[in-house]
Amino acid sequence: MGQRRARSPARGGVVTARREVPLLVRLAWDCLDQHRHRRCGKCAEAGFCPVAEAARHRIRQWRRFRHVWGRR
Repeated sequence: MGQRRARSPARGGVVTARREVPLLVRLAWDCLDQHRHRRCGKCAEAGFCPVAEAARHRIRQWRRFRHVWGRR
């Protein structure tokens, strides 16, 4: 799963794992990065793109999930 970090005396010697972002959320961020630099074939003249909107929605849902269930 995640990579293990060294034991931290500030945390009472508890080993903490690095938080991982799901693949689909990482791909959504990549999609938004690409749309910042260039348009895709589905982008409208007004600037709306259903692909970018779906990526934003996926990121918002992930943030909501983390907020509700805790930052795991």
